[in-house]
Amino acid sequence: MHTDSWHGPFAYVLSLTEWENREFTGGETFILAPQVLDYWRGIDISKGLEEKNLLQEVEPKFNRLTIFDPRFPHGVRQVRGTRDPVKARLVLHGWFTDLGTPFYTGGLAEEDATGPLNEALEPLYEELSQATSRATGILNVRITVKGSDGTVSQVQAVADTLVPDPEELAEGESAEDVRGAILEIIDKSMRSTQFPPSLSGQDTIITLPFEFQ
Repeated sequence: MHTDSWHGPFAYVLSLTEWENREFTGGETFILAPQVLDYWRGIDISKGLEEKNLLQEVEPKFNRLTIFDPRFPHGVRQVRGTRDPVKARLVLHGWFTDLGTPFYTGGLAEEDATGPLNEALEPLYEELSQATSRATGILNVRITVKGSDGTVSQVQAVADTLVPDPEELAEGESAEDVRGAILEIIDKSMRSTQFPPSLSGQDTIITLPFEFQ
């Protein structure tokens, strides 16, 4: 069991294993369950726990792509059986090493959307700086811009590895409360941003990464 947090914000495993016809045992990726990392806060001594409650296990079926937060302790079940590499566990694994930049699809060209987005991001980053001490991780949001009038119709979290600092939680406040508060700040900022309408009338999707340290 190990972690790879220094490599980047996301780890991936793409399986090329002929899992249904395997001639070995083992090979599953296992990831420590989030509740184990905060074990004493949520413990229920009236219930027992089995391994399936402590670990999430992923079989390396052919063409399965598994993406996860490399800060979680994880590993691979030892492979036993065949020595033929063609018949054994075969995967491509690695890391997304950086967050990337805003990604645009749809009616607006990147150069038309970048200006209004940058104007909105400067005060947004200032406001979010107050929240960076409360959580660490990655939050990627998908912003839908209406092609007809350039207004933002939806702000949706599509990748979230935010982990709140337990010492920063107020009494009765949960991790979901912290995530919700951060997303609410972003939602409010983006919905007040005015983009130009697209010539085709087609909506624009902007995927925007945020990193909290």
